[in-house]
Amino acid sequence: MSGSGALGSPDAEAVVATRLVAHSLRGDGLASVRAVVGHLGAVQSQEFHPSLWGLAQRTVGTPSAASVRDDFSAGAFLRTHVLRPTWHHVLPDDARWLLRLTAPRVHRLNRPYYPDLGGPAHDAAATDVLAEAVAGGNHRTRAELAALLADRGLPSSGLAFTYIVMRAELDGVLVSGALRGKQQTYAAFDERVPAGYGPLGATYDDDAALVELLRRYLRSRGLATVKDFAGWSGLTLTRAREGLALLGAAVEQVAGVGDAEGLSFWRLVDGQPPAEQGGTERAVQVDLLQGYDEYFVSYKDSRDLARDPLSAEAPAVLPLRLPGTEVSPFLHVIAVDARVVGRWRHVLTAKTLRLDTQLFRPLTRAEQQGFDAQAERLAAHWGVAYEAS
Repeated sequence: MSGSGALGSPDAEAVVATRLVAHSLRGDGLASVRAVVGHLGAVQSQEFHPSLWGLAQRTVGTPSAASVRDDFSAGAFLRTHVLRPTWHHVLPDDARWLLRLTAPRVHRLNRPYYPDLGGPAHDAAATDVLAEAVAGGNHRTRAELAALLADRGLPSSGLAFTYIVMRAELDGVLVSGALRGKQQTYAAFDERVPAGYGPLGATYDDDAALVELLRRYLRSRGLATVKDFAGWSGLTLTRAREGLALLGAAVEQVAGVGDAEGLSFWRLVDGQPPAEQGGTERAVQVDLLQGYDEYFVSYKDSRDLARDPLSAEAPAVLPLRLPGTEVSPFLHVIAVDARVVGRWRHVLTAKTLRLDTQLFRPLTRAEQQGFDAQAERLAAHWGVAYEAS
């Protein structure tokens, strides 16, 4: 690992500008939605439909919501619990090794809830029911799985049911199936995920998996701190530092300055270099990001760098609480040059899209024009007309 500062020391503006390019939120975009998922490694997707917009934003041509849903149904990418106790999109080739690497940690985090499942005998019986239900290409909705469990006197509602299904995902029994209308389904893991361990080959190695995940993280999200990676991956800080040591001379440490002082960032030596600071005048760039976009959830330690300097009292990420107010119903995020200036929610009809906003400060004329351009892009993604307020 080389010393800090070989490429200069970035301030917050340079860090977030570098991240936008690494995330493929700048430039032409990646060739396909599948390429986006592979580039990011894992994409948080607890809000399913907004997560598809996050993928389309990073794809050349901004594919329609319908086409992204078709890719998902066809199994181009999958949705399952991995890394942390929440859903993520992953590639089929990555699902098996990601589970081997991170599922043990997720199981440990879930352990306080597992006694409510009825004990090992009930858990094993429930897993057998779920495996039998989806075998042979039978893709089942949550309601259908719940009914089958209820028929056997097994937990079929509430948190107990949620954790039974999550445990089956973590154990490689269930994974996402094809959409049935607007409903999601579950399928047999081995029927949607190829044998072997994708980029690792036919056999699994824990260190190789760690290096693959860390390399992919730094390529798609650097500059980032070691705590950022640990928080995102669900792995321990010790394991994260071991991964950096295994990468050796392939990574470089860069010290933050100014409003990023005190943070130590990592990047791949052959990855996205830190953006230049104090560059020439350029057009304002606005992003309409979904609330759980990887631009936010990838950084637990340094996420406050996304705060807007003119809106310092407003939160950069969830929770959506302003000082002295209740939690906001506005889930999604308006960013100007990678800094959070407000939040948005949508009203979608069969023909139109309207966006309601909660701004932390007024938008300039250029920023409003950028907002409207992105709203038009979002409306086109959903196949409707944008209705400006």
